[in-house]
Amino acid sequence: MSAPPVPPTAVRRATSVANVATVASISPEAARNPGSRTAANQPDKPRVDVSRHIRAARIDLQANNLTATKARLSAAIAAQPDNRDALNMRSTVRTREQQRDALLSLARGCGYIAHWNCVAHNAGIALNIDSSSKEAQRLAALAKRETQLQMPPPAEPVAEQPPETRDVSGHH
Repeated sequence: MSAPPVPPTAVRRATSVANVATVASISPEAARNPGSRTAANQPDKPRVDVSRHIRAARIDLQANNLTATKARLSAAIAAQPDNRDALNMRSTVRTREQQRDALLSLARGCGYIAHWNCVAHNAGIALNIDSSSKEAQRLAALAKRETQLQMPPPAEPVAEQPPETRDVSGHH
């Protein structure tokens, strides 16, 4: 025979008891000991990550690698958006990017009129500002190749003619 129907209020009570049990099982240690090490370490981890990213960004910036610096700063700012060191460094990176872009614009202009020494000079300075710039690397390589093509091949040395030998007997 079938079981008697369950009243709706009994189903609601059983469901809410199950939900409470689930919530309690998420962090029983936190419920028993709110000042535990686990709770204390969680805020420190983002700070450690941010300082690690900032330290790595400084190293990348000193190596003039703006691409890597930007990636590290993005990670640091994502973890801690108001970090003053990261924001200041991001401003420095933007300034250097503007300098690099201006030099690359000059180098491209020099390339249009085939002044390869000018291209090499400006692309070289841009590479000193941002060693990761693919365009600066490409322009520097192009200038080097074009400069080498413009150089005349080395002249072959003229073979010296041996001095004429005189016949001593025919002289007098």
